[in-house]
Amino acid sequence: MEGEMKSNHWRGFLSSLGVLFMGISFPILISGQERPSKAATQIELKKTPTKTRQYKGKTVEGEERVIKRGDSLWRILVDEKGLSEKRFGRYLIVIQSLNPQLKKPDILQVGDTIFIPIRPDEILGIQVSSRGGETKIYRVRPGDYLYKILREQFGIQEKEEIKGAFDRVKELNPQKKNWNLLFVGEAVLFPIPGKVPAPAAAPSEPAKPLGIIGLDYGRQLPARENLALFEQVMEALGNELRYGGEEVLPLKEGTVHIDRNQYPVVSNPKKEQKVILDLEGKIPASLRSKLEKQGSATPVVSVKKGASLHDAVSSVLSRLGFQSLPPNQPIVIQDGGVGLQVKGEWMVTPPEGSGARQEVLVISLTDPPGMTPDYLRDYLSFRGMSLKEILLPAFPLPRALPPSGTRKQDDQIESWPREKSSLVDAFLRSHNIPFSNDQQLSVALREGIRMEVRVDRLLESSGKKVALFYRAVGDEVRTALQEKHGMRAIELDLSSLSTRELIWRLLDAIGERAIYREHRFPATESGAKDKVVLTVAGFFLPNRSLLITDREIPRELQPFFGEKGLRVIYFR
Repeated sequence: MEGEMKSNHWRGFLSSLGVLFMGISFPILISGQERPSKAATQIELKKTPTKTRQYKGKTVEGEERVIKRGDSLWRILVDEKGLSEKRFGRYLIVIQSLNPQLKKPDILQVGDTIFIPIRPDEILGIQVSSRGGETKIYRVRPGDYLYKILREQFGIQEKEEIKGAFDRVKELNPQKKNWNLLFVGEAVLFPIPGKVPAPAAAPSEPAKPLGIIGLDYGRQLPARENLALFEQVMEALGNELRYGGEEVLPLKEGTVHIDRNQYPVVSNPKKEQKVILDLEGKIPASLRSKLEKQGSATPVVSVKKGASLHDAVSSVLSRLGFQSLPPNQPIVIQDGGVGLQVKGEWMVTPPEGSGARQEVLVISLTDPPGMTPDYLRDYLSFRGMSLKEILLPAFPLPRALPPSGTRKQDDQIESWPREKSSLVDAFLRSHNIPFSNDQQLSVALREGIRMEVRVDRLLESSGKKVALFYRAVGDEVRTALQEKHGMRAIELDLSSLSTRELIWRLLDAIGERAIYREHRFPATESGAKDKVVLTVAGFFLPNRSLLITDREIPRELQPFFGEKGLRVIYFR
């Protein structure tokens, strides 16, 4: 009951910040607060019922999905379903075979309906890893979550059995990454209870070197030897760690005097709450029980030998009333066409009635190169999230950090014209490709027959001539240009092509292999690279440090691209 009340507390708290959630689904999504004219982004959990289609004589189960703005096959298959990036090209072939209406499977039109197979890997003949034992396919129902299914549908009740079954379910469904998010109608393979083989012994893994600073760095540091860091974390969250003198605690049986040099006390002055740290495990159980009894309410946290800094901090925060958010699940602020994903070593909400600002508190351990730029921290603060970074003692703060966001904003984002023929010209100029307009060519179709054709744009890229036609010219002309003139002919029907597909065709014409999908850019190149990650969809050309996007980028986030040395071009 207590756990449920705590869960409801932080869910209600996040809801007050504009966080959208359903059940226990994550990542959390915070909609931009300064754009009231736009509808808040919602998390859509329900999918259409399972359908079937034929593929090479076999029946394939899947779903019919209506394409929404921002959808791409990469996002659906790799980001959502967790399928292999290396096999993405093979998935495209399967999707096109199952959806013959698609002209270009890597360019989806908003409003179209496409068939997505539930298990693409099985279609490719890739076997799901299994240790044997009988299994059963279960289709997710409204209100389901994993533990509920294991308990109610498969009768697994014991904590250890549930944990083992959970690990087994993840093994049977390697394509799924986010088990906090189940879709209605989704097919999940479950082990049949009582027929689950004993887990194989996992190979021992070498301990991660302490020199690698990640979001779990605090788990590698022993708490007792790092009380200075512990104190900094407490201070970052508005608490105090008191040494020296005595802590006088009245009990029903008498007054207890505790030496704070031996038993430091963490205090939250705004709520007048205290937690005693028992670093040596010397406080008797009987006294501890009396201290924690209602009316005294001075909890004791034992920091056993070898206990990690992460666990010690988490235990104290829990006793002080802070509500922890699920670990390893990013909080996502969706603003305009950009998502900002944030993780931390500790992610909590303030205690009820503390008087603190209603926000999500994110704490990370880092070194100077891994520090998040000030403008990003300010932006997060404005959106209801406080990101605090604590420098490790081994990495003292340098005298001066390089200024962030030095490029002028006017230089950050370029725009291409909406009119498509003008966009083609802007595209070619941005790639420094010289071209000529409306050229007449005499094309030898066959011996004794020539045809005068007008080329809308004539250019040369990577040593090859390319002729762009804004109309259909026919196979004969295209073949003749290729075989007899060494010129590639590309038809671009500007009236029927979407702007996104037009750009894809132009990139292909100059030999750039890029598809429209969501890209992730970490805020720092050192330490925990997934601490703050900006996501934006578009065509990304890493060799040119160029991002071509139709997503609106908020003004506050535009310096990010300048710091990354990325050139951004916006199209409509």
